[in-house]
Amino acid sequence: MVKRFWFLLLLPLLIFSGCYSSLPIGPAQSSFRSGNYIQAYDFVESLEKAYQKGEGELLYNLDLGTLAHYGSLYEKSIKHLERSELLIKHLYTQSITENISSYLVSDNTKAYQGEDYEDLYLNIFQALNYVALEDGEAALVELRRLVEKEQLLKNKYQKIISKGDSYNKELNLPQLESIKFSHSAFGSYLSMIINRSLGYYDESLFFYNQVKEAFKTQSSLYPFSLPASLESELLVVDRGSKRVNFVAFSGTAPQKVEVVDRFWFSPSNYIKIALPTLVGSATKVNSIEILFSDGSLIFLEPIESIGLIARDTFKLRLGAITTKTIIRSYLKATGVAVIDVATQDSDNSLGLFGPILSLASRIFNEASEQADLRMSHFFPDQVWVGGVTMKEGTYDAKVIYKDRNGTIMAIDEIKDLRVSKNGLNLFESFYPR
Repeated sequence: MVKRFWFLLLLPLLIFSGCYSSLPIGPAQSSFRSGNYIQAYDFVESLEKAYQKGEGELLYNLDLGTLAHYGSLYEKSIKHLERSELLIKHLYTQSITENISSYLVSDNTKAYQGEDYEDLYLNIFQALNYVALEDGEAALVELRRLVEKEQLLKNKYQKIISKGDSYNKELNLPQLESIKFSHSAFGSYLSMIINRSLGYYDESLFFYNQVKEAFKTQSSLYPFSLPASLESELLVVDRGSKRVNFVAFSGTAPQKVEVVDRFWFSPSNYIKIALPTLVGSATKVNSIEILFSDGSLIFLEPIESIGLIARDTFKLRLGAITTKTIIRSYLKATGVAVIDVATQDSDNSLGLFGPILSLASRIFNEASEQADLRMSHFFPDQVWVGGVTMKEGTYDAKVIYKDRNGTIMAIDEIKDLRVSKNGLNLFESFYPR
């Protein structure tokens, strides 16, 4: 009888302890920050079992997909990001059991479903994969998926806010914050230049206007000027010349950290509230220049802050997480209170084990109430773009990253940059700081 009691007492703690693991991803992050993307990819790939245990298959594929893209492993990136998209669709309709356990123990008991911004930007990276492989039509398919997802998100946001505000009002909880994001200027920019390169001029003009619309209607998410080069993107160029575009990524998207508050539920019992919040400094890059081997120079300009969009789209989910966390923490604290009351009855069979059970319940509540900090690790923070008209031919170029003092932070050399008559003529560079 005693053995059975101790087994039942320890079972929740044993179950809970298997829900968390520390992912030793530090070496991959160091390689990433040093620009050694293939080394980072190889290290993450070696952590497959650790990801499966602690982070999940979705994050494993998202991290590998972004790193593979940075390392020019485009076919591998396509495979990993396709798998990520399938998992997001599947996990969106997660099991009832997982939902119930997340109300009883922690959000970490559910499989990670992905953040909205991750679901959006995986299609942008897929489009860039296909651009690198000179498959413009496939790139446009990915960008059409992006547009579809943006519309689905609008509908989802409206439903969540409507239902959530009604529910929170009944419980006297804060109302959910509205979301500013509606569509990606960078996604529209890519659609514009790819359609232009393929000769779809009406579609290119449509997305040119969509870029402007994004800046106009989402000013808090686009706190910089519209790229000056945009006005030249649809102009007719001389025969033998082509419009050439550049995309640069800098910094790393914000990550989640835990913020904990405790509120006394009774003189001997408290409620623990552990919530995730996004933190991370913006990129230190203040300007990007491209110097060509013929001596010409152009400047790239910011077109999108992925970090700002990640924070904005996370706000609504955080409201739902907060509501669930408060309800769950209250239920846990109430359970401890019930045990305390039952233990005080000297005739109760819990008399012998009551104090131990009460202590174990308190320990379990404190340990189990942890914020879900799972998130992809390698999406960039800011996107820069620029364009120039060039004669067809082969060039060398240097992408020069500078800080606010004008000090050179990094130089990315692009060798044998080929400007071709029928090519997409879109080139990328990365600097993860």
